[in-house]
Amino acid sequence: MKKCFLLMLIIIVPGVLMGQSVFEKYQNNKEVTAISISPKIFKLLGSMSLSSADSEADALMDMIERITNFKALLTANETISYEIDLWIRQEADVKDLDLIVSLQESNIVLKVYVKEGETDGMLKSLLMFSKGVSSALPEAEINARKTEAVLLLIEGDIELDKIAKLVSKMNLPGGDQLKFSGI
Repeated sequence: MKKCFLLMLIIIVPGVLMGQSVFEKYQNNKEVTAISISPKIFKLLGSMSLSSADSEADALMDMIERITNFKALLTANETISYEIDLWIRQEADVKDLDLIVSLQESNIVLKVYVKEGETDGMLKSLLMFSKGVSSALPEAEINARKTEAVLLLIEGDIELDKIAKLVSKMNLPGGDQLKFSGI
């Protein structure tokens, strides 16, 4: 078992250390559902003149306009989940991200890292990793397989108090985990 673990580390770590983004590495992997939303779509959504009497919808549209990057990875594969976890630790160090939520209960792990913006309550980057998702959310499935891990990256000028609501309203991965974390 110990030899197998060391062999996995020898195989996995060089790929992580090469600087390749985990999103690039897994975007075409059949074991991973990869979501990448172009900044152009956020600008298009923001520029749409929607007249709405719903002030909440207007606030969310304002925030959407300021998002520059949205990526997510979902996997049921525990080895890939482990590699994503290694990448997150390295990315948090390299980009000087602050860990604002760390939850570990049984086999559930939730970590939320942020890079603060120039004003209070604003973020430049939010990186969330949730492992053991199928234990916390039994309905979380990808292609009829239980979801083991969710990685979510959002960049731009984002308001911390609205990000979970936005991700949840758009029915995108990570919304339930963000609500669960109290954000």
